[in-house]
Amino acid sequence: METCIVEVEEFTVKGYGLKGPLSEIPSKWDVLNTEIAEEGIVAEESFGLCLAMKDGEIHYIAGVKSNLAKGLQNTEEAVVPAGKFIVAKVEGGIHAIPTAFNALMKTDGIQLRNCFSFERYVHPEGSKGYDIEVWLPIE
Repeated sequence: METCIVEVEEFTVKGYGLKGPLSEIPSKWDVLNTEIAEEGIVAEESFGLCLAMKDGEIHYIAGVKSNLAKGLQNTEEAVVPAGKFIVAKVEGGIHAIPTAFNALMKTDGIQLRNCFSFERYVHPEGSKGYDIEVWLPIE
């Protein structure tokens, strides 16, 4: 798996939050994608933020950068703090995301920092598909 280190400035993601079982994540993406289409929002990237996980419950937001989310109702937002992340492209689709995160955590020479991880979905305007990346915060 190819990785790279990316340093980002702080940005805010706004979208549909979940505090519950992992199995409910796809329904949040369904709501987000429906709302984006109805509002005519063009987002070339979207994010799945894993804010916390405990005892099989996740605090998760499926969203877009806040500047694009003005028309979205009943949303939650979170700030992605500035800093370094180790990034890898996910091969094998959505079901391979946990495997990609696990592989990243085993990368030699990295030290995790106290921040949440996230998925980034890259879908350029006019394309029908998307790429998935996993982002893990590092020192």
